[in-house]
Amino acid sequence: MGMTFKIYKRKLQEQVSIYDTLVEVFDAKPFKTTFMFIRDEDDIYIPRFNDPKGNPININFYHEGIGLYTLDFTVNDTSYKSNTTKYTLLDYTTLLSTVAQAVTQFLEKYNPVGLELTGTNVYEKIATKPQAEGQKDRIYKFFISQIEDKGNYMVDKSVKDGIALMRK
Repeated sequence: MGMTFKIYKRKLQEQVSIYDTLVEVFDAKPFKTTFMFIRDEDDIYIPRFNDPKGNPININFYHEGIGLYTLDFTVNDTSYKSNTTKYTLLDYTTLLSTVAQAVTQFLEKYNPVGLELTGTNVYEKIATKPQAEGQKDRIYKFFISQIEDKGNYMVDKSVKDGIALMRK
C-alpha cells in the first residue's frame, strides 16, 4: 500500500522523539547539489565524484523493467562497510543527503514509474549483533523523507527487502 510523501512525513512526525532525533542527525548539507546524468544503455549513472575526504562515490540507477529502476550507491567501490572509509555519523548522513539530492533530480529529469531503494546488510556486523539486520532499510525509511517531491510519487513500503517510490 502506498502513501504520499506528505502523509509519510506526517506519520514520521507523529513518532516525535524518533523524528526529532532523526531530523537533527539528517540535517546535513550534501557533499554535492547538482548532478549530471549519463545513460549507459538502459541504466543511468552519475559520474564518479569524491567526498571532501577523497573517497570516490558512485550513484547508479539500474534499469529493472519498463520505467522501473533500482538505486545503488557506493563509497570506495563498495555498498558494504569499507575498511578504507572512515566515516563519522555526520559524514554518513551527509552522504545520504547527497544521494537524496541525486534521487530528487533523477525523479524530476526521468520521471520513472518506480524507484526501489534497498539497504544492504553488513554480514560481519549481523554475526555479532543480530539486531543490526535490516538496519540500513530502517535508516532509508527516514532518508526518503529528505527526497523532494512535487506530488508525483508515493512511498510504497510493501516491497520485499526495501522501499519503492512509485509514480501516482
